[in-house]
Amino acid sequence: MFTLLYIKDQFNRPDTLSNFLEAHIEESPLLQIDCISPYKGTEQDLVAEACDYLSGINPQIQVSCCMTQNVSIETTKDGCLVDFLVIQIQITSNKHI
Repeated sequence: MFTLLYIKDQFNRPDTLSNFLEAHIEESPLLQIDCISPYKGTEQDLVAEACDYLSGINPQIQVSCCMTQNVSIETTKDGCLVDFLVIQIQITSNKHI
């Protein structure tokens, strides 16, 4: 499992993130997102944003969500806030061999 932090409307980028993605190509590892600043939106919005972010790190890989394992959401008068999310992701290669 790899943990990303969501702080002030953006994901952190630890030095080990690219290596983690490359090491798990054609696998389905777990990804945990800890929202230090709550994510303003739905679970599906956060999943889409995280997959887009991860896919943009290396142009040779694509990241998609297989399933949600766990989520913590608050509903306020202003909408949904996600505090915590664990998803299983699929990492595939865009390389044409």
